[in-house]
Amino acid sequence: MKQGRTLRHVLRTVACYGGSALIAWTVLAVCAQRLSADEGNSLRAPRSAGTQPLDGPNVTNDRDMAVGSLVDSIFEPLTSDARPVRGATRALGGQPSKASIRPQWTARLARNPKSGDGNPPYVLIDKYGGIQRYVEPVPQIDLEKHIGQTVSVRRDTGHTLLANQLDLPAAKVAVAGTAQGNSKNVNLAAFQQPVSGSTSGSPTPTPADGPPMPTADNTQLLPSPQGEVIEGAPIEGEGPMLDASGQPMTMPEGVDPLYLDDGDNLPMNACPNCGSKLCAMQGGCGFGSRPIFYARGEYLLWWIEGAQTPPLVVEGTADNGDFANAFVVYGNQQILQDARSGGRVRLGYWLDDYGRYAIEGEYLSLGKLSEHFRDGGDGTSPIVGRPFIDATTGLPTVEDVSFPGIRGTVDVNATSQFQSAGVWLRRNLCCSPGCASCGDPVTCGSCVGGPMGCGSCVGDPPCLRFFKGGTRHVDMVYGVRWAQLNEGLNIQENLEVIPPSAPSAVGTTFLVNDNFSTGNQFFGGELGFMWDWQKARWSLEFLSKLALGNTHQTVTISGYTVNTPPGGPADTFSGGLLTQSSNIGHYERDVFSVLPQLGMNVGYMLTPRLKLIGGYSFMYWSRVARPGDQIDVEVNPNLIPGGSGGPPNRPQFAFRDTSVWIQGFNAGLEYQW
Repeated sequence: MKQGRTLRHVLRTVACYGGSALIAWTVLAVCAQRLSADEGNSLRAPRSAGTQPLDGPNVTNDRDMAVGSLVDSIFEPLTSDARPVRGATRALGGQPSKASIRPQWTARLARNPKSGDGNPPYVLIDKYGGIQRYVEPVPQIDLEKHIGQTVSVRRDTGHTLLANQLDLPAAKVAVAGTAQGNSKNVNLAAFQQPVSGSTSGSPTPTPADGPPMPTADNTQLLPSPQGEVIEGAPIEGEGPMLDASGQPMTMPEGVDPLYLDDGDNLPMNACPNCGSKLCAMQGGCGFGSRPIFYARGEYLLWWIEGAQTPPLVVEGTADNGDFANAFVVYGNQQILQDARSGGRVRLGYWLDDYGRYAIEGEYLSLGKLSEHFRDGGDGTSPIVGRPFIDATTGLPTVEDVSFPGIRGTVDVNATSQFQSAGVWLRRNLCCSPGCASCGDPVTCGSCVGGPMGCGSCVGDPPCLRFFKGGTRHVDMVYGVRWAQLNEGLNIQENLEVIPPSAPSAVGTTFLVNDNFSTGNQFFGGELGFMWDWQKARWSLEFLSKLALGNTHQTVTISGYTVNTPPGGPADTFSGGLLTQSSNIGHYERDVFSVLPQLGMNVGYMLTPRLKLIGGYSFMYWSRVARPGDQIDVEVNPNLIPGGSGGPPNRPQFAFRDTSVWIQGFNAGLEYQW
């Protein structure tokens, strides 16, 4: 009996659709073959409970429903009342495939504005007027009466859809009375509503300032049969999102919904598994969810690791013409360690409306930091000198600055200035509004690193519950980085010969100057990641980058001595104390360097466009030349101006570099539009 019912169903379909005879006969042949197999199986296997009895009414099982639904889906529109209930799946004894469950989406039906482009005459457009699909009409469905209405896509097959792949809204019917346009005057009792305040069936008059009462001419559209409501903000132009069990998904409170795109052009596969069904279905971060352009200005309070120097100034005692009991008062330690102020400007422009690609650039500069030290005396107190090692003997010695017979001062000036800039392309890898459970520990929804992933790693220990519900992005950045660090160290003596020196020398003055300056310029490629989270007015941003490239090091060493005898002309000589003909010059070289950086910012939206931000930044730069490292403290006294000359040629120059860290706090404003 059940075989006969299936055949009758197929024959009825063939009769109704004579124009599709070939397809119908094909289906009939398949069904007939299946019937023969079923009859053969029935002879070999005993009947189980629920099978067709020998006599009595037909029994419809899942297999019948599956075959009937298959044929119906080929020839006629599938309405909500005729939707299959996974009969084929149950007939085969399987479970619903989670991979096949996709969110139903809706769009507005319109005529193709370019009728001559060779595409079908109807289109589906989103709320922004963009064409999502083309629609080909079929003889059984009149699309003209649905122009401008929101329709649901039941089976999305790509560029062009048939009209019977859409769920069209119900026709206009009267709220009470007879349906308009019903040629048979059949009352739609299921949609009739009683008129309150009337017992005779006549409507009660409506006050002049009240809304009109519904009449036979006052009709309204019935809600779409698929119009389910989910929590959170509705997504205009899209239908409800379904989970693995076919139930509507819940959007977290206070989070903008994602723009779900059925296209295949996802950036870098766009997070194929974020640990949740919502992440798996996403195609970006949503239309308009990120600003078109933003500008950020920040005040910086940063520190740079101090520069090491050898002993430069000492004090001691005069002991029978010798400098004794010396101790260092400047040098032999790090200098230029004070905080320095600066500023940073960052500009960004999103290239698309979905927040997937952006170009960003920044420039930062720290104000020039200067450090000054002065010491000296009148020849009696204090006893001041400049230490060095005598290259001819290998013993430490001192050049007098304040000592019996000479008075003077020594000034040490150190300067440092840092600046950096970068331009990069920012590419979105993943976007998530928050998920409930942790996903695969090696994918985008990783629990590795706590909440730093873009997936569902929040809400469960050891993840941070604080981030649950906020929108999170993970972006990759790749571009170029430039950095520059210029520093200098200058030592200058102003001396005058006084008694008890030889009377002929009394009054002679000396100006001795040593100068060491260094420059470092880095240029290289940069790759990194940016993670940001936002909920309501609060936001949090983490940054990690690594730049690899070349550092061009330059060292300039110069010095001079000006000797002015009493009443005579001044004589100028090349070289001071630590700068002599053996090391004076300009030197350059290129070395490979790395420049990683980390950053964290907390933001608070003062207005919908203006954000207050504050955070911390850290940078590390390898292979940097600094002035104190270029000083050679071994000096041949015979090379000092006025000396006899001769070997050894000391001081000598040799490139010496070190690493440096740069860190500090920032605060500023960001404006978006």
